[in-house]
Amino acid sequence: MSYGQSKSDSISIIRFTPISQKINNVNGLAIGLGLDEAYESLGNQNIKKPKIINGLNLEINPLAIVWICFYKPDRFPGNETSIVNGVNISFGGFLKNTSHNGINFSVYNNGRKMNGISFTFFGTYVESLNGFYFSCFGNSAKVGRGISISGLNEINDFKGFQVGLVNDSDKLEGVQFGLINKSKTGKNIQIGLWNKNEKRQLPIINWNFKTKKL
Repeated sequence: MSYGQSKSDSISIIRFTPISQKINNVNGLAIGLGLDEAYESLGNQNIKKPKIINGLNLEINPLAIVWICFYKPDRFPGNETSIVNGVNISFGGFLKNTSHNGINFSVYNNGRKMNGISFTFFGTYVESLNGFYFSCFGNSAKVGRGISISGLNEINDFKGFQVGLVNDSDKLEGVQFGLINKSKTGKNIQIGLWNKNEKRQLPIINWNFKTKKL
C-alpha cells in the first residue's frame, strides 16, 4: 500500500516494509517488518541499489527479537541495501546492511554506518558510528567518533568519550571512564579501577600524551 507515487513508481510517501523493488525512495513513513535484505529475501527480491527512507521508519515486528537469536550477519554479506534519514523506532533493529542518519530507538542495532543519536537495549554493532550512542550491554564498531556509553565499549579506532564497565580500543584519542580501561595506542586519559595503555598500567588514573604509530 502506498500513496503519492510518481509515474515511474519509484517514490512513495507511505510504504509497508519489506519494500517493493519498484520503490526506490520513501519520503514520509515506512512501517512494517523491516528493511534489510534478510527480511526482503522472503519476497525473493534482488536488491540492486540502496532504498532510501526520508522521514520515519517504524518497525513493529513482534518476532524481531526471536529472529536476532538465530540471525547470523555473515550469512548476508554484500553492499549497503538501505539508508534511513530521520527517525527509526523499532521493537527489533537493523540487521546488517542498513545505514542510518538521525535518531534511533531500538532493542538492538546491527548496521553499517550510524550517524546521530542512538538508544538501544541490548547493543549497537556497526562498522562506524558518529554521535551519541547508549546501550545497556554493548557498543561495538570498527571506527567511532563521539560519546559511547555502555556496559562494554569495544571500538577499534575511537575519538571521544567512553563510559562503561569495560572500555577497550586499539586506538584511542580521548577519555575512557570505567572499571577497566584498555587502549593500545593514542593520546588519551583513562580513569578507572584498572587502566592500561601502550606505556603503562595503573589504577585510578592513567594517561598518554605521546603515542607511537601502529
